[in-house]
Amino acid sequence: MLARYLRHEVSDAEFVAKDLELWTVANGGPIDAATVNRALDGAEPLPGAAEAVEGLHAAGITTAIISGGIDYLAQKLATEWGMAEAHANPLFDTQQGLQGEILVSGHAKAPVMREVVARHGVSRDEVAAVGDTVVDLDLFSLAGTSVAVNTSNEQVVAAATHHLPDESLDGLLELLLPDK
Repeated sequence: MLARYLRHEVSDAEFVAKDLELWTVANGGPIDAATVNRALDGAEPLPGAAEAVEGLHAAGITTAIISGGIDYLAQKLATEWGMAEAHANPLFDTQQGLQGEILVSGHAKAPVMREVVARHGVSRDEVAAVGDTVVDLDLFSLAGTSVAVNTSNEQVVAAATHHLPDESLDGLLELLLPDK
């Protein structure tokens, strides 16, 4: 399903519905947002991510998360790392079961990025975007610097100004702050 989503063969709503269905099956029955959030508590960011954000903050750079994923995880990391903003998609419980709301389309993250950039009053040359799939390409197009991470996808690598192919963000600070 993810591959079909990345090829734009299914909509955000269809992808979320299937994702929620898979969570329900994996749980052996109905699932609630708290259960999903507890599972996400075990998610590990790429090695070097926290250190990269810390280094950017030490250099006076504002950071934000724009994700087509689940809001709970984006908000958790943004809070832990002292980021200015996090934008993603919330889950909520209803009488009909667990539902998701699409606030950040994986197929169109650019509108959110434009709002964040405008809110912080920065120019394109002051913006860096870091991503790993084709759903990040519209972010790359709005950033002066773009970094493809942990991917060998030729389209993503070609669109980025830099490439960190490994499962690590250890080299990110050196790319973004070469004089530090």
